[in-house]
Amino acid sequence: MRERLKAKPSEVVCKYLFAPAILEDSKRSFKNMIKVNLAHVLMIKKQGIISVNDAKKLTSSLLTLQNKGHTAFELDPQLEDYYFNIEQYIISQVGLDVGGKIHTGRSRNDLHSTISRMNVRDSIIPMYSRMLELRSTLLKLASDHKETVLTGYTHMQPAQPITLAHYFAAIAEAVGRDYERLENAYKRLNYCTLGSGAFAGTSFNIDRHYTSLLLGFSGPIENSLDAVASRDYLLEISSGYATFGSTINRFANDLYIWTTDEFGFIEVDDSMAVCSSIMPQKKNPITLEHIKSKTSHLLSAYVSIFTCMKGIPYGHCRDLAAESIRLFWDASAQMEAILELLNATLKTMRIRQETMKSRANCNYSTVTELADELVRREGVSFRVAHQIVGEVVGNCIDSGLPATDITIDMVQAAVKDYTDQKFLWTQEHLNYVLEATNSVCNKLSLGSPAPEECQRMIDNSENRLVKDKETYRDLVNKLQQSYDKLYKEVNQINID
Repeated sequence: MRERLKAKPSEVVCKYLFAPAILEDSKRSFKNMIKVNLAHVLMIKKQGIISVNDAKKLTSSLLTLQNKGHTAFELDPQLEDYYFNIEQYIISQVGLDVGGKIHTGRSRNDLHSTISRMNVRDSIIPMYSRMLELRSTLLKLASDHKETVLTGYTHMQPAQPITLAHYFAAIAEAVGRDYERLENAYKRLNYCTLGSGAFAGTSFNIDRHYTSLLLGFSGPIENSLDAVASRDYLLEISSGYATFGSTINRFANDLYIWTTDEFGFIEVDDSMAVCSSIMPQKKNPITLEHIKSKTSHLLSAYVSIFTCMKGIPYGHCRDLAAESIRLFWDASAQMEAILELLNATLKTMRIRQETMKSRANCNYSTVTELADELVRREGVSFRVAHQIVGEVVGNCIDSGLPATDITIDMVQAAVKDYTDQKFLWTQEHLNYVLEATNSVCNKLSLGSPAPEECQRMIDNSENRLVKDKETYRDLVNKLQQSYDKLYKEVNQINID
Protein backbone atom coordinates (compact mmCIF):
# COMPACT_ATOMS: atom_id res chain seq x y z
CA MET A 1 0.00 0.00 0.00
CA ARG A 2 3.02 2.29 0.39
CA GLU A 3 4.69 1.59 -2.95
CA ARG A 4 4.84 5.31 -3.74
CA LEU A 5 6.73 5.98 -0.49
CA LYS A 6 10.39 5.09 0.07
CA ALA A 7 10.28 4.81 3.87
CA LYS A 8 8.20 3.05 6.47
CA PRO A 9 6.00 5.15 8.75
CA SER A 10 8.01 6.89 11.44
CA GLU A 11 7.82 5.50 14.98
CA VAL A 12 6.49 8.88 16.07
CA VAL A 13 3.75 8.76 13.46
CA CYS A 14 2.85 5.20 14.45
CA LYS A 15 2.87 5.97 18.17
CA TYR A 16 0.83 9.15 18.14
CA LEU A 17 -1.34 8.81 15.03
CA PHE A 18 -1.70 5.32 13.59
CA ALA A 19 -1.63 3.08 16.67
CA PRO A 20 -4.17 5.02 18.78
CA ALA A 21 -6.56 5.38 15.82
CA ILE A 22 -6.27 1.70 14.86
CA LEU A 23 -6.89 0.56 18.43
CA GLU A 24 -9.93 2.82 18.80
CA ASP A 25 -11.36 1.72 15.45
CA SER A 26 -10.83 -1.91 16.39
CA LYS A 27 -13.10 -1.42 19.39
CA ARG A 28 -15.58 1.01 17.87
CA SER A 29 -15.74 0.18 14.17
CA PHE A 30 -15.23 -3.58 13.92
CA LYS A 31 -18.90 -4.57 13.45
CA ASN A 32 -19.63 -1.76 11.01
CA MET A 33 -16.40 -2.42 9.11
CA ILE A 34 -17.61 -5.99 8.56
CA LYS A 35 -21.07 -4.83 7.47
CA VAL A 36 -19.70 -2.28 5.00
CA ASN A 37 -17.33 -4.83 3.49
CA LEU A 38 -20.11 -7.41 3.20
CA ALA A 39 -22.45 -4.90 1.53
CA HIS A 40 -19.73 -3.81 -0.88
CA VAL A 41 -18.90 -7.39 -1.84
CA LEU A 42 -22.57 -8.16 -2.43
CA MET A 43 -22.88 -5.10 -4.62
CA ILE A 44 -19.82 -5.69 -6.81
CA LYS A 45 -20.91 -9.31 -7.19
CA LYS A 46 -24.42 -8.22 -8.19
CA GLN A 47 -22.97 -5.80 -10.73
CA GLY A 48 -20.74 -8.49 -12.25
CA ILE A 49 -17.54 -6.76 -11.15
CA ILE A 50 -16.37 -9.86 -9.30
CA SER A 51 -17.42 -13.49 -9.69
CA VAL A 52 -19.86 -15.32 -7.47
CA ASN A 53 -17.05 -17.64 -6.38
CA ASP A 54 -14.86 -14.71 -5.31
CA ALA A 55 -17.82 -13.18 -3.46
CA LYS A 56 -18.33 -16.46 -1.60
CA LYS A 57 -14.72 -16.55 -0.47
CA LEU A 58 -14.74 -12.91 0.61
CA THR A 59 -18.04 -13.04 2.48
CA SER A 60 -17.13 -16.34 4.14
CA SER A 61 -13.84 -14.88 5.34
CA LEU A 62 -15.59 -11.76 6.64
CA LEU A 63 -18.21 -13.81 8.51
CA THR A 64 -15.48 -15.96 10.07
CA LEU A 65 -13.68 -12.82 11.20
CA GLN A 66 -16.93 -11.41 12.56
CA ASN A 67 -17.46 -14.54 14.66
CA LYS A 68 -13.90 -14.42 15.99
CA GLY A 69 -14.25 -10.78 17.02
CA HIS A 70 -11.99 -7.75 16.83
CA THR A 71 -9.16 -9.48 18.75
CA ALA A 72 -8.81 -12.20 16.09
CA PHE A 73 -5.54 -10.83 14.75
CA GLU A 74 -2.69 -8.62 15.84
CA LEU A 75 -2.95 -4.97 14.88
CA ASP A 76 -0.03 -3.45 13.01
CA PRO A 77 0.35 0.36 13.03
CA GLN A 78 2.80 0.06 10.12
CA LEU A 79 -0.27 -0.65 7.95
CA GLU A 80 -1.44 2.94 8.59
CA ASP A 81 -5.06 2.36 9.56
CA TYR A 82 -7.63 -0.19 10.66
CA TYR A 83 -9.02 -0.90 7.21
CA PHE A 84 -5.63 -1.92 5.84
CA ASN A 85 -5.28 -4.26 8.83
CA ILE A 86 -8.63 -5.83 7.96
CA GLU A 87 -7.74 -6.06 4.29
CA GLN A 88 -4.41 -7.72 5.04
CA TYR A 89 -6.16 -10.23 7.27
CA ILE A 90 -8.64 -11.09 4.47
CA ILE A 91 -5.77 -11.45 2.00
CA SER A 92 -3.98 -13.75 4.42
CA GLN A 93 -7.07 -15.96 4.49
CA VAL A 94 -8.09 -16.06 0.83
CA GLY A 95 -4.99 -14.94 -1.03
CA LEU A 96 -4.05 -11.73 -2.82
CA ASP A 97 -5.83 -12.58 -6.06
CA VAL A 98 -9.21 -12.77 -4.29
CA GLY A 99 -8.61 -10.62 -1.19
CA GLY A 100 -7.17 -7.85 -3.33
CA LYS A 101 -10.54 -7.49 -5.08
CA ILE A 102 -12.46 -6.37 -1.99
CA HIS A 103 -11.40 -2.77 -2.47
CA THR A 104 -12.51 -2.57 -6.11
CA GLY A 105 -14.61 0.49 -6.89
CA ARG A 106 -14.05 2.36 -3.64
CA SER A 107 -11.54 4.29 -1.54
CA ARG A 108 -10.73 4.46 2.12
CA ASN A 109 -12.28 7.94 2.00
CA ASP A 110 -15.80 6.76 1.21
CA LEU A 111 -15.34 3.62 3.30
CA HIS A 112 -14.34 5.51 6.44
CA SER A 113 -16.91 8.27 5.99
CA THR A 114 -19.62 5.61 5.71
CA ILE A 115 -18.42 3.81 8.83
CA SER A 116 -18.22 7.14 10.63
CA ARG A 117 -21.88 7.80 9.89
CA MET A 118 -22.80 4.30 11.03
CA ASN A 119 -20.83 4.68 14.25
CA VAL A 120 -22.48 8.01 14.99
CA ARG A 121 -25.84 6.46 14.17
CA ASP A 122 -25.14 3.65 16.63
CA SER A 123 -24.29 6.16 19.34
CA ILE A 124 -27.27 8.46 18.89
CA ILE A 125 -30.02 5.81 18.66
CA PRO A 126 -29.63 4.72 22.32
CA MET A 127 -29.64 8.42 23.26
CA TYR A 128 -33.13 8.75 21.81
CA SER A 129 -34.32 5.96 24.06
CA ARG A 130 -32.82 7.59 27.15
CA MET A 131 -34.29 10.99 26.26
CA LEU A 132 -37.71 9.40 25.76
CA GLU A 133 -37.35 7.81 29.19
CA LEU A 134 -36.45 11.19 30.70
CA ARG A 135 -39.53 12.78 29.17
CA SER A 136 -41.66 9.94 30.57
CA THR A 137 -40.12 10.44 34.01
CA LEU A 138 -40.77 14.19 33.93
CA LEU A 139 -44.39 13.77 32.81
CA LYS A 140 -44.99 11.14 35.50
CA LEU A 141 -43.70 13.58 38.12
CA ALA A 142 -45.88 16.32 36.64
CA SER A 143 -48.97 14.08 36.76
CA ASP A 144 -48.25 13.17 40.38
CA HIS A 145 -47.84 16.78 41.51
CA LYS A 146 -50.65 18.83 39.98
CA GLU A 147 -51.69 19.82 43.52
CA THR A 148 -48.17 20.38 44.87
CA VAL A 149 -47.76 24.13 45.29
CA LEU A 150 -44.36 25.76 45.43
CA THR A 151 -42.84 29.17 44.92
CA GLY A 152 -41.95 30.22 41.41
CA TYR A 153 -38.87 32.44 41.18
CA THR A 154 -37.67 35.26 38.97
CA HIS A 155 -34.19 36.68 39.53
CA MET A 156 -33.95 33.90 42.17
CA GLN A 157 -36.44 35.85 44.32
CA PRO A 158 -39.91 34.60 45.35
CA ALA A 159 -42.28 35.68 42.59
CA GLN A 160 -45.62 33.82 42.30
CA PRO A 161 -46.86 30.38 43.34
CA ILE A 162 -46.94 27.63 40.76
CA THR A 163 -47.25 23.87 40.99
CA LEU A 164 -44.53 21.29 40.74
CA ALA A 165 -46.50 19.88 37.81
CA HIS A 166 -46.16 23.22 36.04
CA TYR A 167 -42.40 23.16 36.61
CA PHE A 168 -41.82 19.56 35.52
CA ALA A 169 -44.11 20.00 32.50
CA ALA A 170 -42.01 23.01 31.47
CA ILE A 171 -38.81 20.96 31.62
CA ALA A 172 -40.51 18.15 29.68
CA GLU A 173 -41.46 20.64 26.95
CA ALA A 174 -37.88 21.88 26.70
CA VAL A 175 -36.47 18.34 26.59
CA GLY A 176 -39.08 17.55 23.93
CA ARG A 177 -37.70 20.33 21.75
CA ASP A 178 -34.15 19.09 22.36
CA TYR A 179 -35.29 15.63 21.29
CA GLU A 180 -36.89 17.02 18.15
CA ARG A 181 -33.64 18.73 17.16
CA LEU A 182 -31.68 15.51 17.51
CA GLU A 183 -34.37 13.48 15.78
CA ASN A 184 -34.23 15.86 12.83
CA ALA A 185 -30.45 15.62 12.77
CA TYR A 186 -30.75 11.87 12.22
CA LYS A 187 -32.57 12.50 8.95
CA ARG A 188 -29.50 14.27 7.57
CA LEU A 189 -27.00 11.90 9.16
CA ASN A 190 -28.56 8.77 7.71
CA TYR A 191 -27.25 9.01 4.14
CA CYS A 192 -24.58 6.77 2.66
CA THR A 193 -21.27 7.89 1.18
CA LEU A 194 -20.05 4.47 0.04
CA GLY A 195 -19.24 4.45 -3.66
CA SER A 196 -18.01 8.03 -3.81
CA GLY A 197 -14.43 6.83 -4.09
CA ALA A 198 -11.71 9.21 -3.02
CA PHE A 199 -14.07 12.05 -4.02
CA ALA A 200 -14.53 11.66 -7.80
CA GLY A 201 -16.59 8.48 -7.94
CA THR A 202 -15.49 5.45 -9.94
CA SER A 203 -15.55 4.14 -13.49
CA PHE A 204 -16.91 0.80 -12.27
CA ASN A 205 -20.63 0.23 -12.76
CA ILE A 206 -21.49 0.21 -9.06
CA ASP A 207 -24.96 0.46 -7.47
CA ARG A 208 -24.84 2.95 -4.61
CA HIS A 209 -28.55 2.66 -3.87
CA TYR A 210 -28.15 -1.06 -3.21
CA THR A 211 -25.36 -0.66 -0.65
CA SER A 212 -27.27 2.19 1.00
CA LEU A 213 -30.28 -0.09 1.39
CA LEU A 214 -28.26 -2.97 2.86
CA LEU A 215 -26.63 -0.67 5.41
CA GLY A 216 -29.87 0.91 6.62
CA PHE A 217 -29.39 4.34 5.06
CA SER A 218 -32.17 6.43 3.55
CA GLY A 219 -30.15 6.62 0.34
CA PRO A 220 -26.77 7.79 -0.99
CA ILE A 221 -25.37 11.31 -0.81
CA GLU A 222 -25.29 11.89 -4.55
CA ASN A 223 -22.43 14.34 -5.03
CA SER A 224 -19.29 12.28 -4.53
CA LEU A 225 -17.24 15.27 -3.37
CA ASP A 226 -19.85 16.33 -0.84
CA ALA A 227 -20.11 12.74 0.35
CA VAL A 228 -16.50 12.50 1.52
CA ALA A 229 -16.11 16.18 2.46
CA SER A 230 -19.20 16.56 4.68
CA ARG A 231 -19.14 16.14 8.43
CA ASP A 232 -21.82 18.74 9.17
CA TYR A 233 -23.86 16.03 10.88
CA LEU A 234 -21.24 16.12 13.65
CA LEU A 235 -21.80 19.83 14.08
CA GLU A 236 -25.56 19.44 14.07
CA ILE A 237 -25.67 16.58 16.56
CA SER A 238 -23.05 18.02 18.89
CA SER A 239 -24.89 21.34 18.77
CA GLY A 240 -28.06 19.46 19.71
CA TYR A 241 -26.19 17.80 22.58
CA ALA A 242 -24.91 21.17 23.80
CA THR A 243 -28.39 22.72 23.59
CA PHE A 244 -29.82 19.81 25.55
CA GLY A 245 -26.98 20.31 28.01
CA SER A 246 -28.04 23.91 28.55
CA THR A 247 -31.58 22.75 29.40
CA ILE A 248 -30.33 20.10 31.79
CA ASN A 249 -27.75 22.35 33.42
CA ARG A 250 -30.45 24.83 34.42
CA PHE A 251 -32.77 22.04 35.56
CA ALA A 252 -30.12 20.28 37.61
CA ASN A 253 -29.06 23.59 39.14
CA ASP A 254 -32.62 24.20 40.34
CA LEU A 255 -32.75 20.75 41.89
CA TYR A 256 -29.33 21.32 43.45
CA ILE A 257 -30.48 24.54 45.10
CA TRP A 258 -33.69 22.87 46.25
CA THR A 259 -31.65 20.23 48.13
CA THR A 260 -30.02 22.88 50.33
CA ASP A 261 -31.06 23.27 53.96
CA GLU A 262 -32.19 26.82 53.20
CA PHE A 263 -34.72 25.52 50.65
CA GLY A 264 -35.33 21.96 51.76
CA PHE A 265 -37.71 21.26 48.88
CA ILE A 266 -36.24 17.91 47.80
CA GLU A 267 -33.86 15.27 49.11
CA VAL A 268 -31.93 12.93 46.88
CA ASP A 269 -32.00 9.26 47.73
CA ASP A 270 -29.16 7.91 49.84
CA SER A 271 -28.06 5.82 46.87
CA MET A 272 -27.50 9.03 44.89
CA ALA A 273 -25.42 10.74 47.58
CA VAL A 274 -22.10 10.48 49.41
CA CYS A 275 -21.11 11.40 52.93
CA SER A 276 -18.27 13.54 54.25
CA SER A 277 -15.01 12.08 55.46
CA ILE A 278 -15.03 14.44 58.45
CA MET A 279 -18.54 15.89 58.93
CA PRO A 280 -20.91 13.12 60.00
CA GLN A 281 -24.11 15.06 59.22
CA LYS A 282 -23.33 15.56 55.55
CA LYS A 283 -25.34 14.12 52.65
CA ASN A 284 -23.90 15.45 49.42
CA PRO A 285 -26.08 15.27 46.24
CA ILE A 286 -23.18 14.37 43.95
CA THR A 287 -25.22 13.15 40.98
CA LEU A 288 -26.57 16.66 40.48
CA GLU A 289 -23.07 18.11 40.71
CA HIS A 290 -21.75 15.72 38.08
CA ILE A 291 -24.75 16.25 35.82
CA LYS A 292 -24.25 20.03 35.90
CA SER A 293 -20.55 19.72 35.17
CA LYS A 294 -20.88 17.12 32.46
CA THR A 295 -23.07 19.43 30.40
CA SER A 296 -20.01 21.65 29.91
CA HIS A 297 -18.23 18.79 28.13
CA LEU A 298 -21.01 18.75 25.53
CA LEU A 299 -20.24 22.34 24.60
CA SER A 300 -16.51 21.57 24.56
CA ALA A 301 -17.09 18.85 21.99
CA TYR A 302 -19.06 21.17 19.73
CA VAL A 303 -16.33 23.82 19.90
CA SER A 304 -13.66 21.22 19.14
CA ILE A 305 -15.55 19.86 16.11
CA PHE A 306 -16.32 23.33 14.83
CA THR A 307 -12.72 24.56 15.08
CA CYS A 308 -11.36 21.37 13.46
CA MET A 309 -13.52 22.12 10.43
CA LYS A 310 -12.60 25.79 10.30
CA GLY A 311 -10.15 26.85 7.61
CA ILE A 312 -9.83 23.48 5.87
CA PRO A 313 -10.61 22.64 2.21
CA TYR A 314 -13.96 21.22 1.18
CA GLY A 315 -12.55 17.83 0.43
CA HIS A 316 -10.92 14.91 2.20
CA CYS A 317 -8.19 15.65 4.73
CA ARG A 318 -7.25 14.16 8.07
CA ASP A 319 -8.28 17.29 9.98
CA LEU A 320 -11.78 16.34 8.86
CA ALA A 321 -11.71 12.56 8.75
CA ALA A 322 -9.58 11.78 11.79
CA GLU A 323 -9.54 14.75 14.14
CA SER A 324 -12.94 16.46 13.87
CA ILE A 325 -14.80 13.50 15.32
CA ARG A 326 -12.45 12.83 18.20
CA LEU A 327 -14.35 14.59 21.01
CA PHE A 328 -17.73 13.55 19.64
CA TRP A 329 -17.28 10.18 21.32
CA ASP A 330 -16.62 11.82 24.64
CA ALA A 331 -19.76 13.93 24.16
CA SER A 332 -21.76 10.76 23.53
CA ALA A 333 -20.36 9.17 26.68
CA GLN A 334 -21.20 12.31 28.67
CA MET A 335 -24.73 12.38 27.24
CA GLU A 336 -25.25 8.78 28.29
CA ALA A 337 -23.99 9.49 31.81
CA ILE A 338 -26.11 12.64 32.15
CA LEU A 339 -29.30 10.88 31.08
CA GLU A 340 -28.74 7.78 33.20
CA LEU A 341 -27.79 9.76 36.30
CA LEU A 342 -30.66 12.21 35.90
CA ASN A 343 -33.28 9.53 35.36
CA ALA A 344 -32.06 7.61 38.43
CA THR A 345 -31.99 10.76 40.58
CA LEU A 346 -35.48 11.89 39.57
CA LYS A 347 -37.05 8.48 40.12
CA THR A 348 -35.70 8.14 43.66
CA MET A 349 -35.74 11.67 45.09
CA ARG A 350 -38.03 12.67 47.95
CA ILE A 351 -40.24 15.74 47.49
CA ARG A 352 -41.19 17.74 50.59
CA GLN A 353 -44.59 19.06 49.58
CA GLU A 354 -45.51 20.66 52.90
CA THR A 355 -42.25 22.63 53.00
CA MET A 356 -42.89 23.92 49.49
CA LYS A 357 -46.43 25.01 50.28
CA SER A 358 -45.52 26.61 53.61
CA ARG A 359 -42.78 28.69 52.01
CA ALA A 360 -45.10 29.83 49.21
CA ASN A 361 -47.66 31.02 51.76
CA CYS A 362 -45.12 32.92 53.85
CA ASN A 363 -42.74 34.55 51.35
CA TYR A 364 -45.14 37.08 49.75
CA SER A 365 -45.29 35.21 46.44
CA THR A 366 -49.11 35.38 46.63
CA VAL A 367 -49.47 39.15 46.89
CA THR A 368 -49.73 39.67 43.13
CA GLU A 369 -53.04 37.85 43.45
CA LEU A 370 -54.06 40.42 46.08
CA ALA A 371 -53.29 43.25 43.64
CA ASP A 372 -55.30 41.48 40.94
CA GLU A 373 -58.22 41.02 43.31
CA LEU A 374 -58.23 44.73 44.15
CA VAL A 375 -58.52 45.43 40.43
CA ARG A 376 -61.28 42.88 39.91
CA ARG A 377 -63.33 43.60 43.03
CA GLU A 378 -62.78 47.31 43.58
CA GLY A 379 -62.17 48.59 40.07
CA VAL A 380 -58.96 50.45 40.86
CA SER A 381 -56.22 50.56 38.23
CA PHE A 382 -53.55 47.93 38.49
CA ARG A 383 -50.91 50.57 39.21
CA VAL A 384 -52.87 51.82 42.23
CA ALA A 385 -53.36 48.25 43.42
CA HIS A 386 -49.63 47.64 42.96
CA GLN A 387 -48.83 50.67 45.15
CA ILE A 388 -51.22 49.59 47.89
CA VAL A 389 -49.91 46.05 48.08
CA GLY A 390 -46.29 47.19 47.80
CA GLU A 391 -46.74 49.40 50.85
CA VAL A 392 -48.34 46.57 52.82
CA VAL A 393 -45.49 44.21 51.97
CA GLY A 394 -42.84 46.81 52.81
CA ASN A 395 -44.38 47.47 56.20
CA CYS A 396 -44.61 43.76 56.98
CA ILE A 397 -41.01 43.09 56.01
CA ASP A 398 -39.86 46.03 58.13
CA SER A 399 -41.76 44.49 61.04
CA GLY A 400 -40.42 40.99 60.40
CA LEU A 401 -43.83 39.56 59.57
CA PRO A 402 -44.55 36.79 57.03
CA ALA A 403 -47.29 37.09 54.42
CA THR A 404 -49.57 34.93 56.56
CA ASP A 405 -49.70 37.78 59.11
CA ILE A 406 -51.12 40.38 56.71
CA THR A 407 -54.36 41.73 58.14
CA ILE A 408 -57.27 43.57 56.60
CA ASP A 409 -56.41 46.57 58.79
CA MET A 410 -52.96 46.76 57.18
CA VAL A 411 -54.57 46.77 53.75
CA GLN A 412 -57.13 49.42 54.71
CA ALA A 413 -54.38 51.65 56.11
CA ALA A 414 -52.45 51.45 52.84
CA VAL A 415 -55.59 52.07 50.77
CA LYS A 416 -56.03 55.51 52.35
CA ASP A 417 -52.67 56.64 51.00
CA TYR A 418 -53.69 56.05 47.37
CA THR A 419 -57.46 56.32 46.98
CA ASP A 420 -60.58 57.63 48.68
CA GLN A 421 -62.44 54.40 48.00
CA LYS A 422 -63.69 52.22 50.86
CA PHE A 423 -62.90 48.53 50.57
CA LEU A 424 -65.34 46.42 52.58
CA TRP A 425 -63.33 43.21 52.83
CA THR A 426 -63.33 40.55 55.51
CA GLN A 427 -60.22 38.96 56.93
CA GLU A 428 -61.54 35.63 55.70
CA HIS A 429 -61.62 36.85 52.10
CA LEU A 430 -58.15 38.36 52.41
CA ASN A 431 -56.82 35.05 53.74
CA TYR A 432 -58.45 33.22 50.84
CA VAL A 433 -56.80 35.52 48.29
CA LEU A 434 -53.37 35.16 49.90
CA GLU A 435 -53.46 31.36 50.16
CA ALA A 436 -51.03 29.81 47.66
CA THR A 437 -53.26 26.96 46.48
CA ASN A 438 -56.12 29.39 45.77
CA SER A 439 -53.75 31.69 43.91
CA VAL A 440 -52.71 28.82 41.63
CA CYS A 441 -56.21 27.48 41.09
CA ASN A 442 -57.59 30.91 40.22
CA LYS A 443 -55.32 31.20 37.19
CA LEU A 444 -57.34 31.16 33.96
CA SER A 445 -54.86 31.90 31.18
CA LEU A 446 -53.47 29.44 28.67
CA GLY A 447 -50.42 27.63 30.00
CA SER A 448 -50.96 28.64 33.63
CA PRO A 449 -50.17 26.40 36.63
CA ALA A 450 -53.85 25.75 37.43
CA PRO A 451 -54.31 21.95 37.80
CA GLU A 452 -56.77 21.68 34.91
CA GLU A 453 -54.50 23.63 32.58
CA CYS A 454 -51.47 21.62 33.68
CA GLN A 455 -53.35 18.42 32.94
CA ARG A 456 -54.16 19.66 29.45
CA MET A 457 -50.49 20.45 28.81
CA ILE A 458 -49.39 17.11 30.25
CA ASP A 459 -51.87 15.30 28.00
CA ASN A 460 -50.52 17.13 24.94
CA SER A 461 -46.95 16.32 25.90
CA GLU A 462 -47.81 12.67 26.49
CA ASN A 463 -49.48 12.48 23.08
CA ARG A 464 -46.33 13.85 21.44
CA LEU A 465 -44.26 11.42 23.47
CA VAL A 466 -46.34 8.47 22.25
CA LYS A 467 -45.80 9.55 18.63
CA ASP A 468 -42.07 10.02 19.20
CA LYS A 469 -41.81 6.56 20.73
CA GLU A 470 -43.57 5.08 17.70
CA THR A 471 -41.21 6.93 15.34
CA TYR A 472 -38.25 5.70 17.36
CA ARG A 473 -39.42 2.08 17.19
CA ASP A 474 -39.93 2.42 13.43
CA LEU A 475 -36.40 3.79 13.07
CA VAL A 476 -34.90 0.88 15.01
CA ASN A 477 -37.00 -1.68 13.16
CA LYS A 478 -36.11 -0.31 9.72
CA LEU A 479 -32.41 -0.42 10.55
CA GLN A 480 -32.69 -4.00 11.78
CA GLN A 481 -34.62 -5.00 8.66
CA SER A 482 -31.80 -3.65 6.49
CA TYR A 483 -29.22 -5.64 8.42
CA ASP A 484 -31.42 -8.74 8.22
CA LYS A 485 -31.55 -8.31 4.44
CA LEU A 486 -27.77 -7.86 4.31
CA TYR A 487 -27.05 -11.09 6.15
CA LYS A 488 -29.80 -12.99 4.37
CA GLU A 489 -28.22 -12.15 1.02
CA VAL A 490 -24.75 -12.98 2.31
CA ASN A 491 -25.96 -16.37 3.56
CA GLN A 492 -27.75 -17.00 0.27
CA ILE A 493 -24.47 -16.59 -1.62
CA ASN A 494 -22.78 -19.17 0.52
CA ILE A 495 -25.73 -21.62 0.22
CA ASP A 496 -26.03 -21.46 -3.58
